[in-house]
Amino acid sequence: MKTTWWKSGDWNAICAVCGWKFKASELKERWDGMRVCREDYDQRHPLDFPNSIRPEPVLPWTRPEAQDQFVAEVCTVAGRQGVAGVGTAGCAIAGLDLGER
Repeated sequence: MKTTWWKSGDWNAICAVCGWKFKASELKERWDGMRVCREDYDQRHPLDFPNSIRPEPVLPWTRPEAQDQFVAEVCTVAGRQGVAGVGTAGCAIAGLDLGER
């Protein structure tokens, strides 16, 4: 094909990537604004448009959490025993049996 030829309403243009001469109607605008030929045209990569993270759904109603109530227990001699039902949690020593029940 001849490099220069007449087409009504069209003009010669240069591809922004390869530099070859084309008619302006043959060039396409790429995502970055450059006018390029069919061989140099490419779509924008999908990872350029990440999906946003959806926020957590809003509950229609809620109830506040109850306050924690701590019971202060004093470790006694009997509470230190490692006997089920006698020892106090947090105070008992595994294997300790003083015989005090």
